[in-house]
Amino acid sequence: MQGGSNGIGYGLKYQARCIADVKADTDHTSFLTGTLSLKEENEVHLIRISSAGTELLCEGLFSHPNEIWDLASCPFDQRIFSTVFSSGETYGAAIWQIPELYGQSNSPQLERIASLDAHNSKIKCTLWWPTGRHDKLVSIDEQNLFLWSFDTSKKNAQVCCKI
Repeated sequence: MQGGSNGIGYGLKYQARCIADVKADTDHTSFLTGTLSLKEENEVHLIRISSAGTELLCEGLFSHPNEIWDLASCPFDQRIFSTVFSSGETYGAAIWQIPELYGQSNSPQLERIASLDAHNSKIKCTLWWPTGRHDKLVSIDEQNLFLWSFDTSKKNAQVCCKI
């Protein structure tokens, strides 16, 4: 292979397992990534590619209380995303909102909007309705699939059905 690499990079403090594009950010190319540290407080990074396309910029850095095993961005609101996380032997999932003041050096904490806590076994992932402004998401565990209805105004999620 000839020639040099023109790639750009971004460093995280801890190991990461997941990255997701921020579909609702139509003005920029943005990503969310979550770290996976057993002993340290984990982080969610909001990363944006510069307008020139030459560097990755951290637009927000937020504490997350647990190891992040999966992360998915809401397709209609760039400030909302879901995580699947672990704290020791327990797995959980939640919907989070990035505070409006992101981009500052001391960003406030993420706001937990809803917990997806109907699962009885290890949660694998969450998936948002792929396009449009639909209030549905799916969570999948080792035995079941749950369809959730998410209400942004009331900041809660309800199970619609379990398969």
